Amino acid sequence: AKLNKCFQGRLEMYNLDGREFIHNMNQKGLEIDHFIMNLPAMAPEFLDAFRGWNFKIKSYPDGSTLQQRPIVHLHCFGEKAKCSDEVARVETQVLRRCETALGCPGCLSSEEKREKNDVRIRVVRDVGPRKNMLCVSFILPVEVAKVKKIVLIKTNENGKRERGEENV
Repeated sequence: AKLNKCFQGRLEMYNLDGREFIHNMNQKGLEIDHFIMNLPAMAPEFLDAFRGWNFKIKSYPDGSTLQQRPIVHLHCFGEKAKCSDEVARVETQVLRRCETALGCPGCLSSEEKREKNDVRIRVVRDVGPRKNMLCVSFILPVEVAKVKKIVLIKTNENGKRERGEENV
């Protein structure tokens, strides 16, 4: 914290599984502005941890309220568009991967939802002849609150945790 000149009182460190970390942040009711998911080979698969997200409502002195929706910055790999006509197809492909993991098809890729959830896609870097690393940023869609939560339920005989649906 000192080296990076961060406020020590506002910085908390965790050593948890990605899904467990996301679930803990939501259960604790912390006010979170951004989630940065920077493992491009795996990050889209971790989006399922946002299923069943409990959005907090922030109240203001004037009586107004606002639903707190964190911004997700997700790094992933995507096909390199060969020409400008292919950019939309590649972006739609990446957004559909995200929607599948979130469990709410159409929550990011439709034109209306792209605007509502402030969806942005940018190329981070060229990683190969047919592949780019992309950063997909979006405000967490409200639709994820209605999707059944997936939780880590137990360790199997190989020492690996398995995912299952939470009974609500």
